[in-house]
Amino acid sequence: MGANDLTKLELSVGRWGNSLAVRLPAELARELGLTEGSTLHVERNADQSFTLSARGARKPFDKAAWQAQARAHLASMPPSESVIRDMRDGARY
Repeated sequence: MGANDLTKLELSVGRWGNSLAVRLPAELARELGLTEGSTLHVERNADQSFTLSARGARKPFDKAAWQAQARAHLASMPPSESVIRDMRDGARY
């Protein structure tokens, strides 16, 4: 398969546990925006052919962006009194 030659593909079917799996070429996965954990949608057409799409492909997890969002959320929360002392004083040992 050459560069951008995704108009006609023959994909091999293999076994994955008790199921069957199709391995997608990396170039096709990139074009569809697929990452590990993405969901593919298969639709049967009136002419009995199938359409494969990757609606809502999951973006890769961005740890730095998540940390920035968590820090911003934490900074927006008002400080409160610690509940640890209350828990220790009320503990039944």
